[in-house]
Amino acid sequence: MNNQTLSVNRKIILITIILLGFILRTAYINNSPPSLYGDELTITLDAYSLLKTGHDQLGNLLPLTFQMGAGRPAGYVYLSVPFIAIFGPTALGVRALSILSGIGLILLLYLISKELFSEKAGLIAATFTSFSLWDISLSRGGFEAHLALFMAVLGTFLFIKVKNRPIFYLLSALCFGIALHTYPTYKVSLIFFLPLLFMFVKGKMSFVTSKKYFIAGVVLLAFLGILSISQTFFAGSENRFSQINIFSQQKSKDLIEQKINFERQITSLPQFVSNYFHNKGVEYGKVFIENYLQNFSLDFLVLHGDRNPRHNMATIGELYLIDIFFIFVGVISYWSIKRRAILFLLFWIMLAPLPTAIVDLPHALRSAFMLPPLIILSALGLSAILSKNNKRVLFIVGILFIVEFVFFVQKLYFLAPFEYNKFWSYPAKVTSELVMQDRKKYKYIFLSDEIDNIEFAYPVYARIKPMSVITQNKNSFDINGVKFKKFDNVYIGHIPTGDLQGFLGNLNGTYLYIGSMDTVKYLKNYQLIEGNDHTSILVKSESSI
Repeated sequence: MNNQTLSVNRKIILITIILLGFILRTAYINNSPPSLYGDELTITLDAYSLLKTGHDQLGNLLPLTFQMGAGRPAGYVYLSVPFIAIFGPTALGVRALSILSGIGLILLLYLISKELFSEKAGLIAATFTSFSLWDISLSRGGFEAHLALFMAVLGTFLFIKVKNRPIFYLLSALCFGIALHTYPTYKVSLIFFLPLLFMFVKGKMSFVTSKKYFIAGVVLLAFLGILSISQTFFAGSENRFSQINIFSQQKSKDLIEQKINFERQITSLPQFVSNYFHNKGVEYGKVFIENYLQNFSLDFLVLHGDRNPRHNMATIGELYLIDIFFIFVGVISYWSIKRRAILFLLFWIMLAPLPTAIVDLPHALRSAFMLPPLIILSALGLSAILSKNNKRVLFIVGILFIVEFVFFVQKLYFLAPFEYNKFWSYPAKVTSELVMQDRKKYKYIFLSDEIDNIEFAYPVYARIKPMSVITQNKNSFDINGVKFKKFDNVYIGHIPTGDLQGFLGNLNGTYLYIGSMDTVKYLKNYQLIEGNDHTSILVKSESSI
């Protein structure tokens, strides 16, 4: 078989792998997940508003930080605008960018593995990415972290390939800059990763012909980095991060202070000595190290993942069990012949969880930068096993993979959408659909803001005009002393539960009220509304029509 035929066959194999990855990431995308959760809803509202008005949903002109997303960076919102324009403010519209990021990662890990190791390793890495439990889960939600991961990996590939293409300095810098403006953990990750990447690639770089491009790339990245930092300190970007990191959580602070005071009181060491052993630095260091090491635990990587059904709907781990074996074999097999590349991948894995450890325990979004090197090392392991042509080992490996993949598929597509629907603000979708169906039958329709994310869900599902959303976000509507967001005859707000029945009874006209199950005890006449798991998720009350 000649080289041209081999090349064609490899392209066919790669296209097939990408096609399988596309199917796994898009099958039942409108039903699994069953609805849009809070971040997806606010991204959709902001992107739709930018598309139609040039302003975000609060009326800010072309912002770089979106306040309705608790200081959300701009990357995912702006890059979602074309897809919102094509598909409308829908699940596919907000998730298309994440889906394409997953498809892009399949191709990128093929190219990086091929560049660093071999064509065979590249094809295996592409296959592993296509079937990756972690990446399939990230692809099926509108996760900013997934786009940031793709941009960081694309920047890495371009930098590795920069030797004969100096323009890649600029393109690589742009990719890393977009990652900075997409997900906050990359503001920490890239501080450590970029020096590692530079040290790995510098031997292949030629500054004689590309010095100007290199300097231009550094300037571009510095500009985007400073702009990102300015958004952090002056525009409220990453407000949520400032509230949830280990140094700001009040409960943790109190426990640490109590522990330090107790140990200082009972120790027999002199106080000036004991202060060196019992202090906040030592205790926070322990918390950080514990958080960091949990990212490498079997519980996170293989058994349960981060236990958040939103990030990991199958809740069965981020990697296949067999991946751990492959990674070990890959490192051992290639250590002597590709030590520099193996060290690069190992240090990449070690650096990736640092931002996560500052916040909390392992997190499928914040820790996702670990995924590419783990997949490449796993691919190297299988590549080494294939070279031995041990059919018994390959048979066992195949059976283990198939069993775990089948369990993953059945839970992802057929169980999780029902079992974990509330993690995706499903009651808000049901509420919105009921309202759109019966909107003309009532003078008033009241939606309790105790329904998770209903204030964002209804404008999205009902496709409310962005200018109406901006107006209601700026100026609320008053009925009998209660503030609401008003969209025609639909009112979204908080009615004090103790006075709920009285408020509804004093209305002049027909009404429909929909609230959470917590308001059942405050209503005299009501009906329960079931979700897709056949349990009651909402309560409604209406006047005689």
